[in-house]
Amino acid sequence: MANLIDEMESRIFAAQLSRLSRMTGAAPNAAFIAEMYRLVKAKYVEELKKRKIRLRELDGARLDEIVSYIFYYHHFHTSHLPPEIVSKLEADAAYRDKLVRDVAVYIVINEHLNVEKRSNTSEYSPEIAAYNMACSYSLYVLGSLKGTDRRMNGMNNLFRKALVTVKSVVGLLAAGNSCDAVILWRHLHELECVLAVLGNGNDDLFFSYVRHMEYLNMEGNPHADELNARLSEECKQYGVKERNAFVNYGWLLYVPGFREGMGKEYRLNFKDGLQKAAGLSERHAAYASASKILHPSAWVVAIRDDKFYKFTIFELYKSLAGLVGYIKKYLARYRENSLRPAECDNYAKSIDVYLNMIVRNNAIVAAKYAGR
Repeated sequence: MANLIDEMESRIFAAQLSRLSRMTGAAPNAAFIAEMYRLVKAKYVEELKKRKIRLRELDGARLDEIVSYIFYYHHFHTSHLPPEIVSKLEADAAYRDKLVRDVAVYIVINEHLNVEKRSNTSEYSPEIAAYNMACSYSLYVLGSLKGTDRRMNGMNNLFRKALVTVKSVVGLLAAGNSCDAVILWRHLHELECVLAVLGNGNDDLFFSYVRHMEYLNMEGNPHADELNARLSEECKQYGVKERNAFVNYGWLLYVPGFREGMGKEYRLNFKDGLQKAAGLSERHAAYASASKILHPSAWVVAIRDDKFYKFTIFELYKSLAGLVGYIKKYLARYRENSLRPAECDNYAKSIDVYLNMIVRNNAIVAAKYAGR
């Protein structure tokens, strides 16, 4: 029996180390990590006894958790160093002792003395899993597009950023941080508006947007003087007196009809500029609500956490559905650049299955929280 348990432990250790290597792109010294794992296990028990912490059966840190703590501790301290220095550190008794001591303490404090916040949901709950599936599948398909087309690659990067943000929002919900999820959704909505405008625009609009982004990175730029001169000239050309407003939203002047509507229908701001140009003005009430908790206020303490959770779940669907619509158009345009063109063809049908799952899950959420 002992041999079987040892073999299972060895296989789980190898699998976890391989997973961490894939996630980081690092190639760790497996023998070193294995030796540290053996020593940390013993030190971990010592730390528990020293702090008089008695664990219930099976409440100890898991093998994969211990390996992860060791791996990332070592990766943090050595990933920027040349291989010969890393090898010296791995053989250095002082470094090894410090690693074992620090990691054992980290595990005890973080796994057994932390105060866990009660959450409305979990990463394993259907409404969270469905959002993650929709995003993961979309990222998989977007990752198949390769080539040198600058607009294709630029839009791809923006889509990927938006989808990763969706995953981050549901990650916050799963961890019980619903208020923070609302704040991050606010950022997502702004990105959604950018993608809506660029997705409906032509190549000239996209490259005007890219060119305009140079104004956001002038500090330390060797061409700062040239950029400042260009910025001043453009502000003068378009009659814009607020320099910061132009830096943030001036690219919208290249959206058809925006320049003609300046001061009437449009302004260089979010509400009457970007959001309106994106055709998403009906979402402003939700955006304004999210803005109220961006800075500490009575809202943060007066509103129950489950209300933030429900708000985010429903608004997030609207954002994801909008993003998926833009991605469908994008894939139709660039399918020939995909390594998996058939997957691009199937995307619309497949992603709608995941979206419908979210709709069904959200109906259950609505029923659970009705009247609250």
